Amino acid sequence: MSSEYVKEIIERGELEELKRYLNSLDVVALLETFEELEGAEMVIAFRMISKDQAVELFDALSVGKQAELVNQFDKDEVVEYFKSLDLDDRAKLFEELPARVTKRLVNKLDPRSRECINILLNFPEDSAGRAMNPRYLSGKEGLTVGDMLQRIRQSPLRADEMDMLYVIDAGRKYKGHIRLGTLLKESPETPISELSVMAEVFVRTLDDRERARDLMMDWDLPALPVLDSEDRLVGSLTFDDVMDLAEEEATEDFQKLSAVYTVESPVINIKEAGLNVLYRARIPWLLVLVGMNIFSGAGIAYYEETIEAAVALVFFLPLLIDSGGNAGTQSATLTVRAMATGDVKMRDWAGMLSKELQIALLLGVTMAVAVSLLGFYRGGMEIAVVVSMTMVCVVLIGSLVGMTLPYLASKIGFDPATASGPLVTSIADILGVLVYFSIATWYLGL
Repeated sequence: MSSEYVKEIIERGELEELKRYLNSLDVVALLETFEELEGAEMVIAFRMISKDQAVELFDALSVGKQAELVNQFDKDEVVEYFKSLDLDDRAKLFEELPARVTKRLVNKLDPRSRECINILLNFPEDSAGRAMNPRYLSGKEGLTVGDMLQRIRQSPLRADEMDMLYVIDAGRKYKGHIRLGTLLKESPETPISELSVMAEVFVRTLDDRERARDLMMDWDLPALPVLDSEDRLVGSLTFDDVMDLAEEEATEDFQKLSAVYTVESPVINIKEAGLNVLYRARIPWLLVLVGMNIFSGAGIAYYEETIEAAVALVFFLPLLIDSGGNAGTQSATLTVRAMATGDVKMRDWAGMLSKELQIALLLGVTMAVAVSLLGFYRGGMEIAVVVSMTMVCVVLIGSLVGMTLPYLASKIGFDPATASGPLVTSIADILGVLVYFSIATWYLGL
């Protein structure tokens, strides 16, 4: 509602009213409003809010909205808001900006920040190092609790960046962490080396970010240390960073399951994406699937004589092949999700196959009983038997295809989500047509 009101005020040209209204909103309401605004309207509204609100709002906006604003501001104005972002958030924003804008902003940073940004951007895009924050609080083993509390008071870090304190040795090698609450409860004379725990829980800079997500969720940590190849502490991944990564990964998996993604930008915001991006994201797989579905048509043409001899078979064709595709999509979705969360691994394939065979058989028999009644009504006992046997087979085949393809994709180095619903459905359709008419030809003696 507030975004619509803002648009109305801008259309009327009542900028003083716009300024008064926007500055009466808290940051949560402002965020909701600005996420609905676009282009010139967003820029006009942004310039109407106070400096403190603008800094806080810019930090809270999505990376896409930040990039949209940056592209329309002059360089000095951008830098003022840009400096409010954490270093890792700046790196995320750089990924969305044109190279000329990125270069302009980097040149405006102080030497230390510029060095940190360049380090982050040199890590692979999906690595923990790319998402880490080089700002963290650490102390060497010889320090006491009192020493660390004094360092906390003097630290320029925000309070939310000090939930975890990292312990290192003289060579900066990681020795464990201490929760802030633990530190506050101990005597000032206690050596911090006696309080550090979980030295074995960390990620390396080149580890996949999914490993960071899994570790943080498994151990319920507010932050995760990032080490280099020589076990030296170089950064920290905070909870909000990992949750952002988890959301991005989930979105990417859902889009891959729907066969909607591009190589350059696997995660697509359909509201902000242009027609060209959406077209390129959807057309490749649709063309591939068109080619695959030709085989279904070829299968039907091959069994033309069977169809002519028992026309009633055609009535059940969509029902049967769709059932196989639906069962396969269910199985693929459950398998991809289980692999993404780490619930199942490659070594679990045999056990998962056995379980899937059992559940698919139960599902197939249940659906066969239901469809047999319709088969008897439409074509008699023989058609009912053909349809029932086919239903059991197609549900078994579809389920096994749906469960196996994610494992196969992972085995050859692809994302399991590449085994998308449309791909599973198309394979199940082809096999379903062949199985259906093969059973019909055999059982009816055609």
